[in-house]
Amino acid sequence: MSTRPSIPTLKTPEHHFGAMFLILVARSPDGETLRAALSLAENAAIAAWALRPEELITLTVEQYRQLLDYTAAPDVFDLALFLGGDRKQIRTLMDYIAGVMAEVQARYPSPNPQA
Repeated sequence: MSTRPSIPTLKTPEHHFGAMFLILVARSPDGETLRAALSLAENAAIAAWALRPEELITLTVEQYRQLLDYTAAPDVFDLALFLGGDRKQIRTLMDYIAGVMAEVQARYPSPNPQA
């Protein structure tokens, strides 16, 4: 007897629960699409971290992911679902993530070191 693959857990900051719920209800993805979208989002976040700008070089992959999740988890998830979890679309999601992080960096720039 084969078992159905489990659906991965959505790790979402509490302030995004409502938006994530609405995305799931509105898009109503099947299990396969949900798994593919979550995998695409995870892989795109890691790839975007690897190509992060010099200003964010001190962030570990975990810190980068936490900042991304805190600021834009629903948007990244929604785009990954919109793309159908298609791995060929990873660059589209990476570019979106890089734009989100650039906006965060512009809004909250790193402090200048004092001489």
